Amino acid sequence: MHRINVYLPPLVCIALMIFGFMRPALAIDADLTGNWASPGQSGHGLQIEVLPDGRAVVAWYVYDAFGQPLWLFGEGLIQGSGFRADLDQRSGARFPPDFDPDDVIAERWGWLEFEQTGCNAAEINWQPADPAYGSGSLNLVRVTRIDSLGCRESQPFDQVVRFSFQHGKSGFEALFLDYPEGEEAFFELDWGHAALPSPWQSRAGLFLEGANRSDDLLMLLQRPLDGLQPETTYQVQLEMQLLSDVPSGCFGIGGSPGESVYLKLGASARPVEVELEDSGLPEVPPMRRASFDIGQQSQPGEYSRVVGTLANGQPEDLCGDEERPWVLQRLSTDSQPFEAVTDSAGRLWIYAFSDSGFEGKSRWYLTELTVRLQPQAN
Repeated sequence: MHRINVYLPPLVCIALMIFGFMRPALAIDADLTGNWASPGQSGHGLQIEVLPDGRAVVAWYVYDAFGQPLWLFGEGLIQGSGFRADLDQRSGARFPPDFDPDDVIAERWGWLEFEQTGCNAAEINWQPADPAYGSGSLNLVRVTRIDSLGCRESQPFDQVVRFSFQHGKSGFEALFLDYPEGEEAFFELDWGHAALPSPWQSRAGLFLEGANRSDDLLMLLQRPLDGLQPETTYQVQLEMQLLSDVPSGCFGIGGSPGESVYLKLGASARPVEVELEDSGLPEVPPMRRASFDIGQQSQPGEYSRVVGTLANGQPEDLCGDEERPWVLQRLSTDSQPFEAVTDSAGRLWIYAFSDSGFEGKSRWYLTELTVRLQPQAN
């Protein structure tokens, strides 16, 4: 074995030691937009918006030295993972209709430096003009983010496919499982493309509907994705937006109409098909089961992940209200990474479905589906 000696100048060696162990800076993008707060300090926080021209607008809702509400506003030029903003405080005007813009007094409060240290973490340093406040620093965590935006650091995907159902089914087909063969009318099964309920009637989606009369009903939408690398393992992340009118905490037969109706996303090289299973009773037709493992109610399967339930977060006192609101939710496999292998033609099937333990009627709408794919080294 031959040894090859390579000479590196001392400065180069030092540079390699320093930069070789540095984590790459997280460049700020639109995902920074949202509300941020300091752990354990509920009651004050920052609202930040990233603008298209590379600037960030910041509002800090906090309190002055006398305990009165203090709103600080500023903007700064984004440079890599941070920005610096001069902050102003405003006073003098009154609540509408008595508001007069000429009454507004703007005073420079000081400055703030913001540094994003992770997808959901940041640090601020500040220096006030009035020494009564004192300079300081705080660690921040994300409280909210803009719908459909995600941190690029946690999404290393080369390929993103989005389906919107505004104008049609986008190639998706429905499949109903876990009920006796031939009992479609008794289970009131239905699906299709339709306008969403009010107040979302200007949009459309795919609806699934069924009455669970067997303590188990699975309602699934699926379609193939073509044009991928054949027989290749992909890291897959799936995200769905859905519409549900089921408040949280409702009671129902066999389980809750919200928390007992589990929502799942999955992918594999095969479509889900019907496999008939003997019911064990001479008067009961065979049961329609999934042709492979996509989970059972609250449990994930080899080719699926549980991402949530039909419970939409509305208060339980709306459970019996016929006018209860329809609420959009966005659910993802982001915290449950999984892999799927394409077939010999480079095809992958994707699934979005509900698996119900509630013995009653359910209806929900799929409004968006996003698939993120990253090929893995075989």
